[in-house]
Amino acid sequence: MDHVPPPQQMFQHITAYWVTQLMGTAASLGLADCLEAGPLKVAEIATKVGANADALYRVMRACTAVGVFTEQTDKTFANNALSQTLRSNVPGSMRNFAIALSAPGHWRPWEQLTEAVKSGKSTAHAALGQELFEWYGTHPEEGAAFTGAMHNLAALVAAEVTQAIDFSSVGRVVDVGGANATLVSAVLRAFPNTRGVLLDLAHVVEAVKKTLAASGLAERCETVGGDFFKAVPKGDVMLLKQILHDWNDEQCVAILRHCAESLPRGGRVLVVEMIISEDGKPSPAHLMDANMLVLLPGKERTATEYGKLFSAAGLTPGRLLPTHSPFSIIEAIKA
Repeated sequence: MDHVPPPQQMFQHITAYWVTQLMGTAASLGLADCLEAGPLKVAEIATKVGANADALYRVMRACTAVGVFTEQTDKTFANNALSQTLRSNVPGSMRNFAIALSAPGHWRPWEQLTEAVKSGKSTAHAALGQELFEWYGTHPEEGAAFTGAMHNLAALVAAEVTQAIDFSSVGRVVDVGGANATLVSAVLRAFPNTRGVLLDLAHVVEAVKKTLAASGLAERCETVGGDFFKAVPKGDVMLLKQILHDWNDEQCVAILRHCAESLPRGGRVLVVEMIISEDGKPSPAHLMDANMLVLLPGKERTATEYGKLFSAAGLTPGRLLPTHSPFSIIEAIKA
């Protein structure tokens, strides 16, 4: 590989947000879905999605410059491996993730990163006029995209959780803050004798009921609209995927204590998070940590830091199980 001069590398870093918005626009317009049946001329795509043909051509040409879509002759475009990930409801879909991260709820707080660094506090309220999850509650379309984005991320690790953890003797597993039930659904499909509970905010749970019904899991998975800062339903295993990283240490201990209170002796808490390595080795967790800085009071943590949270909540730290995704599974046990 030819050496890329530092100024050119920096140019790529500085303009990375252009690519974010290109992906967000492609996802929002459903361009990859339009090409599901095969290549189309840009004029046909523009008619389907309600766009200006010339502007759409420029955007799709820019997408091809970063490897998303393939441009054929006569302004005709086709899907490729990368653009396929912007399709809806396909394995490996990242469409909702692209929409959510390029939309105001995530985008505006990042505009004030410098202020977050100076103050050490989230800029979400200053940027949005309310906290992030309040924003999603009052902007349902964007909230739905965010819930879908959490599904995109959960799908990356769901199969590995069911392979790494034996749920065959688990009677009841609780997905705490489980968004659209991706993780608990994977567990229930893999372990037919296990029953599930999904706990999330009321407006999230209403949409999840339809998802569970469509997947044939409604009878085996109870949905509970609630607040994990107040109470968690009883169960034998608690699943928390990307929940603790949203909150500060005190808030995390409160959530974990509620989990511990609802577990029997020997019950387990399984935390699925990106882990910052003890030796500081670079990973996606470092970028996610910066995301938490601007959006929420939380942060990414090392395994040792998670162990301290478990201990403070009356739980015994257990195994750390890496996966092939950016996430790891951290186990805690109620003694």
